[in-house]
Amino acid sequence: MTVFNRSFTAYATPAAGLSEAELDRHVETDPLFDQSHIPLVGHVGAGLGPIHNAKSCASCHVLNGRGRPIAGQSLFRIAMREGEGDQPVPGLGFQLQDKAIYGHSPEATVERIWIERNGLRTMQAKLTKPDGAEISPVTVASSLRIAPPMIGLGLLEAIPEANLLANADPDDLNSDHISGRPVWVEDEDGELRIGRFGWKSTTTSMLQQSADAYQQDMGLTTATGPDSRLAADGKPADISWNELVGVAYYTQTLGSPATAKQASSKVVSRGTLIFDQLQCAKCHVPSQQTGFSPDAVAAVLNNQKIWPYTDLLVHDMGPGLDDGVVEEGISLSSEWRTAPLWGLGMTQPVNRGAGFLHDGRARTIDEAIRWHGGEALQSKNDYLDLSEKHRKQLLSWLDQL
Repeated sequence: MTVFNRSFTAYATPAAGLSEAELDRHVETDPLFDQSHIPLVGHVGAGLGPIHNAKSCASCHVLNGRGRPIAGQSLFRIAMREGEGDQPVPGLGFQLQDKAIYGHSPEATVERIWIERNGLRTMQAKLTKPDGAEISPVTVASSLRIAPPMIGLGLLEAIPEANLLANADPDDLNSDHISGRPVWVEDEDGELRIGRFGWKSTTTSMLQQSADAYQQDMGLTTATGPDSRLAADGKPADISWNELVGVAYYTQTLGSPATAKQASSKVVSRGTLIFDQLQCAKCHVPSQQTGFSPDAVAAVLNNQKIWPYTDLLVHDMGPGLDDGVVEEGISLSSEWRTAPLWGLGMTQPVNRGAGFLHDGRARTIDEAIRWHGGEALQSKNDYLDLSEKHRKQLLSWLDQL
């Protein structure tokens, strides 16, 4: 599944080990990801919207990479501050649609205001309804979310749940102050499974993630199964089952770029040593093993040792990264999935100006580390205590991932 490509197309390259038939299917389904949707003549609300955040998958996932924290490449999750952030905003739900088709109004317009303190920046959103009323940040929490990179998703999907549970320690029984836990959510078949996709691990599979993105981000309904042309509301679906499965297949068969340096290099040996000493690998677990499934969409996904640097669990990241929004299966609004680090150094070559963390606030990897808190606070503090030489060695290794 490794891709030996460190150019701006690194994230958009199919896995190297696909069979001829699998590669043909990948190429055939690629246009589904790029397709720009429009309103359709038919049943009421057919096609794009009427309210939405984007017109295509690729408009946010630029060249399959991270989106920038700007309009068109990011969106806002919202929740009522009253309670624990698990209540939808009346009339708006949990996601704000800031675009609309002709003849309709978006739920709100958004002004992004960046505030910088001590070399770190945060974003303050001003949300205004079509009638001119401002959505008060005192009563409504808003969380900017950039599109995450699309690499290696089929491999992450193929990791057995038992492997993920082996790294979980929700009650911190080993007293290391790190208590990663799985997020249990219903999959597309109604079965309870571990979430592994999305910033807070709220979807279990790429099929489910794709259906949610069509519905929430583009206002497009999807067919409920291979034998149905209808959506969950009983009306004709905007996206057929074959299209839904196709776009999921495309994302599942994207490769992950090889590192820039050989494992035997000084950059790797020095960087990984510091990474381990800082206890970063407690959450950013370096390697995982995929399982075997006779139904795997590509044979190369089976029985692979991979290096994604994630446990796919959620961790309390402290007040600095608390966005006030609790999602399905989440206990705290400060909990986030451990972001995979593979391909990290290609973030800005793929999409210039793209940032790090869920909202792109961090302009550099160094800034991203400085935002770590909660369970990662000790690691962050130890990072700040490093000599300039050792800090550069760690950052050089991370940049070549």
